[in-house]
Amino acid sequence: MQSLIDRGLNRPWYRLRLPDALEARYRAETAPESGRFVQSWLAVFILFNILSLKADLDAFGTERVIVPMALTLGVVVPVTLAAILSLRGRPSPLRLTLAALVTALVDMAVVLASARLAPAEHTDTYLILATLIPLVVGLIAPLPFRHSLWFCGSSFVLYLCGVVGLELAGPTNNGVPLFVASLILVPVKLSYSREWEAKLRFLLGLREREQAEELALANRRLTTLSQTDSLTGMANRRLFVERLATAWAEACLTRTPVAVILIDIDHFKALNDTAGHAEGDRCLMRVAAALRAVSEAAGGLAARYGGEEFAALLPRAGHGEALALAEAARRAVAVAAIPHPGLPDGGLLTVSVGVAAACGAAADREDGTDRLLKAADVALYAAKRNGRDRVEGAPPGGAAVLPAA
Repeated sequence: MQSLIDRGLNRPWYRLRLPDALEARYRAETAPESGRFVQSWLAVFILFNILSLKADLDAFGTERVIVPMALTLGVVVPVTLAAILSLRGRPSPLRLTLAALVTALVDMAVVLASARLAPAEHTDTYLILATLIPLVVGLIAPLPFRHSLWFCGSSFVLYLCGVVGLELAGPTNNGVPLFVASLILVPVKLSYSREWEAKLRFLLGLREREQAEELALANRRLTTLSQTDSLTGMANRRLFVERLATAWAEACLTRTPVAVILIDIDHFKALNDTAGHAEGDRCLMRVAAALRAVSEAAGGLAARYGGEEFAALLPRAGHGEALALAEAARRAVAVAAIPHPGLPDGGLLTVSVGVAAACGAAADREDGTDRLLKAADVALYAAKRNGRDRVEGAPPGGAAVLPAA
């Protein structure tokens, strides 16, 4: 996207159109939400035509003013009202252009017809008025450049055809008509400049948004890297400690339990020494997958706590529920049947698990997480002392252990 934006910003002045993908996005983002702006000006246009009847009265007199009055009230006003009604809802740019074009051409035709019927001394006045119509509409209506070409080109052709066809200027009296006809083309340049500036603002804004999104994505990736263990893809110790602190603070407010499970791979050093660190890493990843599946199924967070040690956090889980999940995690590793080359007779890899759970209390808010982790660690070492490949829960009471939930 950045390369497309750079191409758009560096395109030559004569290339108004953006690269296709950007052009489509520009049109989608800048499409008018409603036609109220053009509708309001068309309403002013009706008022202008009604007020111009006084000029017709001055030019034609009371006896002949009926003709321009009939054309204004019977043709211009109904056509303009129909254009206003056609712009209800969210009109497309093409519909906006057609509404402005039809209204302007009809009014021009009426003014040119009035120039033909008016006394000779008022002809030039009507010729000038005929050019002011597309000039004003073209300057006010937010037409795309390509639509402005249609609008001004059609108005210019109608004006010249009207002047020639109605014989409003002779061969020696065409200076004023030709001069005022050139005014019809003024909106073309304005429309080009307006669209160029609008696209420049769009590109600069889009580049700023893209850069902001890239920065946000980079920050999210950095956050993920800082919270994820690169080998196993699990949460790392830092994220685990942060989530535990949050869960414990909530538990202290709601007086609900929190459980922590610590898991250690049995005889992992022997596995590394026998099969090598590459095989040890593969075993870590397989154990991590088994533990994460069990923990996440119970709504917990599994993390690599360090080396061959893993941890699981279970918010709102009591002692019994945590013990059951810990046993499920131990069985998941056993069922995976991961070979342990460091054990005799084709032994399989096993884990020892320690569990601690406690209810949050306001008095324990400051050091509750440290005590909970220490209790789980005590239980883990009890599992290792008692033969490994087993689950031990922190006993209720005890100096290093919080009361079990």
